[in-house]
Amino acid sequence: MKRVFGLVALMMIIPAMAFAQLSAGPAVFLKSPVLLGQKIDVDEVNVQQFSFGGDVRFRIGWFQAEGLLLYSSGEIDSLDMFLDAGVALDVAIMTLSLGAGPNFTTNFGESRALQAGLNAKIGADVHLGMISVGLSYIMALDIDENIISIERSSGLLGAQVLVQL
Repeated sequence: MKRVFGLVALMMIIPAMAFAQLSAGPAVFLKSPVLLGQKIDVDEVNVQQFSFGGDVRFRIGWFQAEGLLLYSSGEIDSLDMFLDAGVALDVAIMTLSLGAGPNFTTNFGESRALQAGLNAKIGADVHLGMISVGLSYIMALDIDENIISIERSSGLLGAQVLVQL
């Protein structure tokens, strides 16, 4: 029975993978939180204010799963991982996406070593053949007593260049 189930699962996964899209590439995000409606001071921008890393996306139809890993250096060095699942819709040469999922932060140094939370992400990508260039906004959700507080939530604004594999 287990072999039959495994064979049926394999027969369903192989055709789905033929129509799946896998993309990967570099990403850069403004490290300091960007609140909704907050003005960004361009005079103080330097390399320490950015997080750098990689973005991997898996898409079948309108469903998209994404993994974003960012390294931040400065007073506290950290490694942030954002895992999102959601919808991605094609509009002409653009893809508009909306997703949510968990995020994990590992701090190196004297601060709290491991943190976890939830995030919501919105993005827009322009397709240039096998390459896409996109902008994303990731909002770390502030949850207090099982209620999401948008007013206290902050986000990261960033860009990525992805190559379709």
